Amino acid sequence: MFGYIIPDQQAMTPEARDRYRTAYCGLCRRAAALHGMAGRMTLSYDLTFLNLLLSSLYEGETPAVAETGRCPVHPIRPIHWRYSGPTDYCADIGLALHYYSAKDKWEDDRSPLGLGYMKLLDQRRRDAEARWPRACQAITTGLAQLAAYEADGCEDLDLVSGSFGGLMAELFDYKQDRWSGELRTIGYSIGKYIYLLDAWDDLERDKRKGSYNPLRSLSAEPDYENQMREIFELLLAQAAAAFRRLPCVEDADLLENILYSGIWLKYNVKNSRKQPR
Repeated sequence: MFGYIIPDQQAMTPEARDRYRTAYCGLCRRAAALHGMAGRMTLSYDLTFLNLLLSSLYEGETPAVAETGRCPVHPIRPIHWRYSGPTDYCADIGLALHYYSAKDKWEDDRSPLGLGYMKLLDQRRRDAEARWPRACQAITTGLAQLAAYEADGCEDLDLVSGSFGGLMAELFDYKQDRWSGELRTIGYSIGKYIYLLDAWDDLERDKRKGSYNPLRSLSAEPDYENQMREIFELLLAQAAAAFRRLPCVEDADLLENILYSGIWLKYNVKNSRKQPR
């Protein structure tokens, strides 16, 4: 369930693309500093969005660092990056999420790759949990609840997607302060969107494999695609409305690009492939 909260690069100015890249590289830099090469492997667009959001909201509360240097992944030319206090939090949370994703693959499919990745991240995950016990506990609790619903074949979309939404709400609630309500709404709505979009995308494959998918019964209804579009629109409208209540100034254009356009890209591409020609 990674890679849905992406920027719309084509709608960005060159300057905006550069600023997004520096935030992406800043998260990568801090993930490597905290967790070595294993940390770089957990880099995602989703946590880059959270990094941008929290760094903008809490701008000035921690020192902002901007540096230039060489990158082992892109060694040809110097790379610019920037980060602030929330970046380390996002790097830790990203690693914990990848660890439990690998654990899920191992427990569900006995995937050797999942087992190897899980072992690679295990000690680093323990370090992240020591720094952020509440957030990491929310990951384990949310995923356990989700697994129980899936094992029961639950098709109540609010319940099953709400498990992942609740998990994301906890992760977005960085400081549990006056902005908790808005941050939790953004995280909850985006979390439900990610879960349902992933299920929508996997539906045909899950049918062929006989695997669980909460949309199986709903997909038999004649207006299924319209219903899904309406659900997605409602969830993202809720996230956008909560975002507009936050006093974000720095990188507000990048955040708006992602929330209003980028987050729709994968749905639009995959939906166009479903349309009759």
